[in-house]
Amino acid sequence: MRLGIKLALLSTVLVGAVVATTSWVLTQSLRRAGEREVDTELHSDALLVSHAVRTGQLAEDVLTELPRPGLSWLWVREGRVTRTQLTKEVERERIAVESLCIENRPSDGREQLIGGQRYRSLSVDAGSGSYGCLLRSLDGVIDRARSVQTTLFAVGRGAVLLALLCSGLLGLALMGRVRRLLAAMQQAAGGNFDVELPLDGHDELTVIARGLDQMIRKLRGAQAEIKSSAAHDREASLAAKLRGQLLPLHPSMSGFEFSARIIPAQQGGGDFYETYQGERASFVAVGNISGSGVQPGLTMVIVDSLLLASLRSAREQVPSPAAVLRQVGAALYESLRKRMHDEQMVSVLLLRHDGGGKVTFSGNLPLLLLYRDGPRSVEQLEVDRSGLAVSTQLDEKLSDRSVQLSAGDALILLTDGITDAHNHQGVRLQPERLSSEIVNTARTGTAAELRDHLLDVVSDYVGTPSRDLTVVVLRCDPATSKSQQGSK
Repeated sequence: MRLGIKLALLSTVLVGAVVATTSWVLTQSLRRAGEREVDTELHSDALLVSHAVRTGQLAEDVLTELPRPGLSWLWVREGRVTRTQLTKEVERERIAVESLCIENRPSDGREQLIGGQRYRSLSVDAGSGSYGCLLRSLDGVIDRARSVQTTLFAVGRGAVLLALLCSGLLGLALMGRVRRLLAAMQQAAGGNFDVELPLDGHDELTVIARGLDQMIRKLRGAQAEIKSSAAHDREASLAAKLRGQLLPLHPSMSGFEFSARIIPAQQGGGDFYETYQGERASFVAVGNISGSGVQPGLTMVIVDSLLLASLRSAREQVPSPAAVLRQVGAALYESLRKRMHDEQMVSVLLLRHDGGGKVTFSGNLPLLLLYRDGPRSVEQLEVDRSGLAVSTQLDEKLSDRSVQLSAGDALILLTDGITDAHNHQGVRLQPERLSSEIVNTARTGTAAELRDHLLDVVSDYVGTPSRDLTVVVLRCDPATSKSQQGSK
């Protein structure tokens, strides 16, 4: 009973407050709008009169022809009122109006009080001591606003009484359902989740009952979720272990200072890199497999094994990066797409160094940057846009490209965790920012310092990464046959 009374009183107060506030706001809005309308019309009439004076017309004739209801005007020449057109209300105060108009200076517009009513006045200068006074009443605007306010308050009083009656009846009707709901909540709090809740209806109590029902269902499934979470954690741990065992222990590339690092995502990811030192050339591969958990790790093992097998089978010749990737892509299509029906995207960029600073590359990677130490500039190198294992038709989609590096130049390979990095506001990290950081660091820093600096910049920008963050740096050093810098 007390709850019903409280609901009735609260709803009545709210309705009354809303009606009063709405009435006041609407009345003030109508009043201001009316005053702006009067000012606008007065200025428009003044402009017409000024134009008539400039074109040689008689200003009084122009004012007489203005179809403006409620407009009063007086024309003053050499300190005397020579012609007027006044409403009945203004005519009754003619002497006072003429006195006000003669005393006003031209171009002086303000609010006037005439016969206890408010008027807006505006003077129009016609030159040679001649000017006109224009008057418009503001009381009509105020009366309209008061009429609206009176009507709204009358409606509001009726609404308050109706709200009081309806709220009281509704409060009494809801009490029974509230008691049932409280009883069900007490049983659930005591550990009895087999309770019946009043789920019939479409009001707020039904929403509360349905929310309580959902909460009980979630409690029932909490144990299963805990088990599932533990399984997911074990899966992410296994994926991290697979990648740790897959990455080369002593990565290097002849003629280059090699440095690479992967900051893994919490849910696990599919970034990897590999190096291979052949008899006539050295190779570096950087790749990404879409998804998270164990599956990308397993695919990573397959891709890495196929790459190494293809490179080792070509000992007596220098294999083309594009040819190697075509062979790997065909095998992946057969094993992933046709047999396992796996729709993961596999992106791999393969680089080959024959010596002398010339690097030939093929494949797909989100971003491949070239730092030139001489001019201290960074350019983006074009790569293929086709992933492996998409189809067997890779001959036209993969091609070899070459770039000549000088001492101090560097290749920087970045995966999609960096190119798609965005902050908490959803704003992406722009490539220009990365290029600027490379230029500022590469001149005096080592490959490892450049790698760590880029990862620090991205980590500070994104916070906790949702994808793997991978940076591989190849710094050209022709005097060095093998890099002494590995990866951590």
